Parts: sequence; C-alpha cells; structure tokens
Amino acid sequence: MTRELDIIEDLRDGIDSFVERWGKIQRNSVKSIQAVTNTLVQLEHLDGPLGKLSEHQSIRENTKGKLLVNLFTKLVPSLESSIKEFTKLMRMFETLRQKAATIQTFNESLRGSLEEQPELEDLVGFLDLIILSVHDILNMFEAEFLIKLTIYQDLEQGSVDVGVISNYLTIWTAEPNISNEDLEKLLKDLDEHFDLLRDVFNGKMGLRIPDVYRKVSF
Repeated sequence: MTRELDIIEDLRDGIDSFVERWGKIQRNSVKSIQAVTNTLVQLEHLDGPLGKLSEHQSIRENTKGKLLVNLFTKLVPSLESSIKEFTKLMRMFETLRQKAATIQTFNESLRGSLEEQPELEDLVGFLDLIILSVHDILNMFEAEFLIKLTIYQDLEQGSVDVGVISNYLTIWTAEPNISNEDLEKLLKDLDEHFDLLRDVFNGKMGLRIPDVYRKVSF
C-alpha cells in the first residue's frame, strides 16, 4: 500500500505542476498571437467606410493584400512554438494518466475483496473520489489540447479563410474546454479527498481499516 499512497501523493503534486505549466504556456501563446489578432482586426475594419480614401482606386484591395501577406507570414510561426510546448507538456499528462490508472487498478482489487473484508469499503470509497476528481481534471485538459492541435494543423495547411482564422484564434485564446471555476473546484475537491484519506490512515475518523493498511506511513 505504501507504493499506492506515494503514487497518489505524486498525482496530487503532479497535477498542480501540470496546471501551472499549462497556464504559463497559454499566457505566452496569447501574447505571441497578439500581432496576428491585430492584423485580423485591421482586415475587418477595411470592409467598413474609407471616407475620402474610397476615391482612390484599388486602395482597399491593395491594403487588404498587404495585410493578408503579413497575416499568413506570422500566423503559423506564432503558434508553432506554443503547440510544441503543449505537446511536450502532454508527456507529463500521460504520466499522470498512467498513475491514475495504477490507483484505479489497485482500488478495483480492493473492491474485489469487499466480500471477505467489508471494512475496506470506506477506503475504496475515498479512492473512488480521488480517481473521479483526477479523471475530470485530466479530461478537461485533454479536450483542450486536441482543439489546439486541430487548430494548428489546419492553419499549417494554409487553406483557411480569414473568418475561420479569426474564430480559431478566439477559441484558442478562450479555451472553452477549461472552466477556471470548475477547475478550481476540482482541485479543491481533490485536496479534500486526499486529506480525508490521510485522516483515515491516521485513525482520526473512526473508520474501519484493516491493520495491514493502517500501518502505513503516509
């Protein structure tokens, strides 16, 4: 059981580190696409009135062409370094997922022993809560990574029109699959479940845990 408790603690610390690193990469990526976003805004403004400049032949088309060249020159490079960093971070994600799978497999083995050792039910329940919180957090970031990867790969092919690009960058910046409120609650729940598990092994909750599991240094 010592190994499993170590893995749980590593998971707790690892998720905090993952979330922190993700946030840093995202902030940097938003800064890197700022110039591209500004160009998109300029392109949109060109569809509006030009005042006296409208008398100048082809000025709208010439300006739009120049801005489009500028846009596509900067677009993919501005996201390339970010997607590389996100991809590297997802290796850490896979490690966290493997640790969660190890805990889930262990918990299923405990669940299979409930008929002979019903006192394990409380331990199984707390581990279920921890596994559920971890999966919810990981699923949130996995969904967002897949969106970012799709956006990057589509833009890299260079066949996307300006309207789609604008929406892509809006989605990239907004990260619709990550709710800060939900994430904060999930992290708080994970900490609470972990603290409850610690209290169980420290004998503070009066729950029935076999001695073979209780005699573990948390």
